Amino acid sequence: MKEQPIAVIDLGSNTFHILIAYHRDGFIEEIDRKRVFVGLGDGGIEYLKQSSIDKGLIALSEFKQMMVKHGCEKFTTIGTAALRSASNSRDFLTPAEHILEQEIIIIDGDLEAKYIHKGVSLITDLSKGVSVIMDIGGGSTEFIVVNNGQVIWSKSYKLGVDVLHAAFHHVEPIDETSIKNLKSHVNEMLIELIEVLKPLSPVTKLVGASGSFEVLESMNGWEIATHSNHIVQIDTCRKIVTKVVEADYDTRLKMEGLPAERTKLIVVAMILIDVVLEILKPEFIEVCPYALKEGVLASL
Repeated sequence: MKEQPIAVIDLGSNTFHILIAYHRDGFIEEIDRKRVFVGLGDGGIEYLKQSSIDKGLIALSEFKQMMVKHGCEKFTTIGTAALRSASNSRDFLTPAEHILEQEIIIIDGDLEAKYIHKGVSLITDLSKGVSVIMDIGGGSTEFIVVNNGQVIWSKSYKLGVDVLHAAFHHVEPIDETSIKNLKSHVNEMLIELIEVLKPLSPVTKLVGASGSFEVLESMNGWEIATHSNHIVQIDTCRKIVTKVVEADYDTRLKMEGLPAERTKLIVVAMILIDVVLEILKPEFIEVCPYALKEGVLASL
């Protein structure tokens, strides 16, 4: 019997992803993948805009066609922050499940963090020292603390870029008062993370799981890696943060290496990363292309 590929569809609050692959003995042999910037959480994750719902349904129709093309009959569809928070999530879920002919699984933040860790671990050495995995989404941001290969703590926070943009980024370029308020909010939210890290050795590295961290690759002139990690030095990151945060929308839109789809939300993402660097004081950042969808695939 011919081996069948399997697929994972990740319905993020900002982007939808599909990964079609073979999974053999812990290794992922990719066949196809696609990412669509849907903006399901545009304006916040408490209520989904009809325009975002429509974009999401179009993306799912495209994903369905991809699976048919590759003869992929086994797949799992995962929904995260926006779909677990929005009061009108059924307005999307009902037609989406009709398109896919399958129930969409809405996971909580704890399970999301576990899948992210599993995905990152496939290509990232977490065996020595203290590593902190950070996955910035549209509706939430997950943190996983790993000490000598063992996960000792993880948590999902409502610190996604859609949420932060709706709350803090109202003028272009973002003003100093908004930056100060955003940083204060993030520090207050991450008190538990700070307490968890206190008795541990200094953090060796911050592992940025895909998403906004890819901008650190592309704005550094690198091709975004798909199956390996890139090391980004802290000084390099801070220069990119400053460049992005000080620019207005039109200037960011023309920046080399900054995808147009990320122009709107990248400012709050960079400020969030900057605050986390102040808290962790890691030696370097390791950008990893694997995250939730690879973790789910490895678990099937």
